[in-house]
Amino acid sequence: MSTAILVTARLKSIRLPRKVLKPILGRPMLSHLLDRLKEARRPERIIICTSPLEEDRPLVALAAEEGVDCFQGDPDDVLLRLTTAAQRFGVDTVVSCTADNPFVDAEYIDRLVSFHQERDLDYSITEGLPFGCFAYVLSRRAMERACEIKAESDTEVWGGYFTQTGRFACGTLPVDEDVRWPDLRLTVDTPEDFALVTRIFEELYVPGEVFPLRAIINLCRSRPDLVALNAQVQQKAARPIKVKRAGRSESA
Repeated sequence: MSTAILVTARLKSIRLPRKVLKPILGRPMLSHLLDRLKEARRPERIIICTSPLEEDRPLVALAAEEGVDCFQGDPDDVLLRLTTAAQRFGVDTVVSCTADNPFVDAEYIDRLVSFHQERDLDYSITEGLPFGCFAYVLSRRAMERACEIKAESDTEVWGGYFTQTGRFACGTLPVDEDVRWPDLRLTVDTPEDFALVTRIFEELYVPGEVFPLRAIINLCRSRPDLVALNAQVQQKAARPIKVKRAGRSESA
């Protein structure tokens, strides 16, 4: 059974333009994420999933520089882009994460893949990691079914097709208490988010090494001034999903 990490990446961000290529200590943020993902043992490959648009061509170049695969698919239909990439590369189990989350944890990727495959689930997620440190694990067959039932082409947020429709087997893996902090925001959408991530790297990064999630947690617990940098940032609400029902579209 083939397993791969699919990294959703575009350069169209508005609140923080071209954020995934913004440098942190001399390297693009996305390159730091790839360093972390390469620590995972269960996936056999990493695929950056972007678009064929001119504005996203630097991501194709970065993939080549970092020695990972690249797929250029639908610019707006993210679920379709990921599904088509899985088909193109013959991937049965997809680990999905986004390029604006530089601290996705490799240890929990491996744990979640095992959890997902042992239970033959369609969709799996961890519960309790800081926001921006987790990935999703999906079966390609389930992704193909979700593409058949969705009634829209803008699927930037697509998890609801699996969790809200009652058509898929979903599972949740709890995390260890020493890394449980779901209210800690470690994603990058705004300048404040980027400032926090940069400060964490300044405190912990050693070139050529990947510092563990536990080190990030311990640092943030000891430094409330760091956590305060993006404490006021509000996560954008997800759009309701729309599914096909008896020849018409309905929100779920």
